[in-house]
Amino acid sequence: GQLCFANMASPYTNGTKASEVFTSKDIDIINEKIHVTIDNVAQTATYVVEYRVKTDIDGKQVPLLFYALDFKDDFYVSVDKKEIKLTDIPNSYKNLTGTQFDSFSRYFEPAWNYNSDSTLEFKEYTNRMWVHLGDLKYFETRLSKGEHIFRVRYIADRSRNRSNWVNNYEFQYSLAPAKYWKSFGSLEIIIDATKIKSEISTNLGQPTTGNLDSIATWHFDKLPNDIFTITYIPQVSRFASLMIIIGPFGLTLIMTFILTLLHLLFIKKHRKNNYMKKYSWVVIIGSIIIPFLILLFYIYSFDLIDSVIGSEAGKYHGYTFLVMLLYPIFLAIYMTTMWKFDKYFKTKKTNNWL
Repeated sequence: GQLCFANMASPYTNGTKASEVFTSKDIDIINEKIHVTIDNVAQTATYVVEYRVKTDIDGKQVPLLFYALDFKDDFYVSVDKKEIKLTDIPNSYKNLTGTQFDSFSRYFEPAWNYNSDSTLEFKEYTNRMWVHLGDLKYFETRLSKGEHIFRVRYIADRSRNRSNWVNNYEFQYSLAPAKYWKSFGSLEIIIDATKIKSEISTNLGQPTTGNLDSIATWHFDKLPNDIFTITYIPQVSRFASLMIIIGPFGLTLIMTFILTLLHLLFIKKHRKNNYMKKYSWVVIIGSIIIPFLILLFYIYSFDLIDSVIGSEAGKYHGYTFLVMLLYPIFLAIYMTTMWKFDKYFKTKKTNNWL
């Protein structure tokens, strides 16, 4: 599931949150297949998750508990090709212990929260993840002893990370609950990225077969990670890539060089015609204006790069205007430097005249 929660200051925008199934103590999961198909603009991904399970008892059970939030359309579940209706866990269940969900209590522990009675937390989870009971779904069905096929299908919205120059899009799926399964057989993950133009990346390592720019398949006999992530970074133009490499600091250095060179030429020209004057108004006015222009250019260079990148620009740069606090320091350093150049031009002109 997505572990970051969006707020005004956060560069993250959450997409669909989902995880592996939580199973009861009576269910063995023999093998699992996760098939992910990404749409042509990497805005949504269709997840089809198939579990082959085995139960040693007959009768009505609560074999599967799902964590799914903010998915698109319906969350479809079938057992042996028969659709099953999902139900929200009532808020009246303050915790899992002592209820019909007691067998799931090994997954969770109460978490401090403004409403801690209905908030749970994954146990032994690398990145602690809080789960509200209202986000958990379950179904009740009568299973016969033996093997069955459970199939889950939903469409996930992407998450966006705009902390970089170019938006990073992610689809995340929590594999961590599989740590608590009664048994872990094998896991197969298939990603179909044939519809999108740019290559995706994952945290699964090299695929067993296929390629990430088409259809890639992985086979595992143990969990590869707590979180299974698919990342997509849109392509930008070569010019935009060059601007990103140069960056605001590099662009500002170039602008500083140009403005300073022009200022020096004006100082030299002015001193050539006014070598007897004690002070140069060109030095004073330029020293006041140019440091301000340099800092202002630094601030707007972020917008300049964003405009070159286009619609996929992250536009998350913080409080760049605070650089203006450096203006008094820049002013003092710049004016001192230009005054020395002016003195040098004056001395040189005077000596030549003599």
